[in-house]
Amino acid sequence: MPQYQTFPDVRGDSRTLDKLAALHLPVLEGCTFLDVGCNEGFFCGFAKFAGAVRSVGLDRSREFIERARQRFPDCEFHCRSWEELPDGPFDVILLASALHYAEDQPALLHRLVERLDRDGVLVLELGLAASQQSEWVKVTRGIDERWFPSLMKLREILAPYASKWMGPSVNQAGDPVERHVVHVSPRRPVAYLLMQPSGHGKTSVASKLFVPAGVPVVSGDRQISRLARGELTEPAALRAAVASDFSPYSINRTIERVMAMGMAPDVVALWLAEAGNGDFAVDGYVPSRYHEQIRGLLTTAGYLPVMLDWDRPGPARLGDRKLGRKVKAFYRSLRKQGGPSVRDDQPADGVATRGYVDRIKVMRGRLVIQGWAMGADGQLPPALAVRLKGRIVTCSDFDVLPRPDVGKHLNATGDRFGFRIELDADDARSPADLGAEFSVAPPGGRALQLTPAVAKLLGRG
Repeated sequence: MPQYQTFPDVRGDSRTLDKLAALHLPVLEGCTFLDVGCNEGFFCGFAKFAGAVRSVGLDRSREFIERARQRFPDCEFHCRSWEELPDGPFDVILLASALHYAEDQPALLHRLVERLDRDGVLVLELGLAASQQSEWVKVTRGIDERWFPSLMKLREILAPYASKWMGPSVNQAGDPVERHVVHVSPRRPVAYLLMQPSGHGKTSVASKLFVPAGVPVVSGDRQISRLARGELTEPAALRAAVASDFSPYSINRTIERVMAMGMAPDVVALWLAEAGNGDFAVDGYVPSRYHEQIRGLLTTAGYLPVMLDWDRPGPARLGDRKLGRKVKAFYRSLRKQGGPSVRDDQPADGVATRGYVDRIKVMRGRLVIQGWAMGADGQLPPALAVRLKGRIVTCSDFDVLPRPDVGKHLNATGDRFGFRIELDADDARSPADLGAEFSVAPPGGRALQLTPAVAKLLGRG
């Protein structure tokens, strides 16, 4: 048979070394490699030389296969057609100057991609007909007539996959069409990650970008809320962690806590359970120190994670804790300036501080109290005194929470009337152990009311 591939000891019709450079092969060390239509095994030999752990060649010519085995005894060669592909998967598959010989070219391409590893690549070197239409063009060659796809037709065939045109290949004398190199890989579904803190416009971006495109959007905040309410029961460990100390006003804090507990895999599992098998977007805060872990988990699950990152427009925001401290410091500074003295418990109009303790919990040796309060000045008192088991603890560094429901009900300006206090619970194991004198009040003022649910927890009926 005529010599096709070129070696140092024999010259063939193909500019084989130049073609090798034009293929843009990926790193082959530690990979498995398959050359379909390998001829005398030049590219198989290179793959083995470059560190491939398995290098396989396939060709219908017994003479070429015998020559290949002599040249490259460390490679594996099979004399058979591409209808009998060797078992895979393969990291890299090469089909060079051969696609036009297939009776069903699209079917061959699909079968080759199926033999790829999930992260593998099909290196396709082929002739493309000069046409602006999506069509097959019959081309007369020196020895026969063959069908060649146009670029648009090739893109149509490869639409289910990720493909990239790598550049022109090496033409040979008498070639009727230009040769090109295209890399093809199995397409991973894309996970678009919008994980910035609150106030960055994640929901607005998702609704304008992904919803019109038909890409499902998973709301992280909504999932956490549904877990806490028992509407979702899996993952069970995540549900238990979320429900142990959940508030709709501090979802970010809940996310930070479950991430610190090592539950990032459970959070990702919850996303995927809702997302399905295709592309999806996540609209949900995740602390930046866990972003790489989230990307790794999604990659392992077979997705291509794409992180959307942008700066929040406008002035920088203070976190709730910093803002709460500044508000309280400002309020204390006003008191130091003097002026009319108005006590929270006995204001000029005779109206005492209003408010409720609407949540109480003892957890891991800590007492958590939540509620709302409004003094006669229409503001949350700067300090609150907690009475329990014979002692009074005055707290001024509590968390300030938004309570729009209170602001609306009392027709007030603003909504920052909520508080969250966390104290050492001593030896208390449940709210019933806190003592009959438990109360929360502004220093020197009357105690806030208890909701029926809290009163029941305290054993007061």
